[in-house]
Amino acid sequence: MIDRKSGRRLWRLHTKTSVEGGTPVLFVEGRLGHDSAAELEAAAARHPPDASANVVIDLSGVDYLSSAALKVFEAVADRQSQNGGRLRLRAPSVAARLALELSGLLELVE
Repeated sequence: MIDRKSGRRLWRLHTKTSVEGGTPVLFVEGRLGHDSAAELEAAAARHPPDASANVVIDLSGVDYLSSAALKVFEAVADRQSQNGGRLRLRAPSVAARLALELSGLLELVE
């Protein structure tokens, strides 16, 4: 959503990364809507697929998941799977868990 007066995007997506026990973890905070799906995909792509690597995306700070974000999760899961790794979604908020459940992607939650 764009603020009409300032032209700035509201509900910004914030990401940060860390490594826990050798596994890359992407912490996501904010609204994962259509506008931020490309940003999510770019952040997830910064972790190159590796035959021995898994990727974790922490959703504890997410207040909304759109179908575009769910498609990004599917694409990342497929990419990791093709390279011997896997995607795990961690600590989804209530809103994120509901969207994952309705989409059939709850299986990705650790």
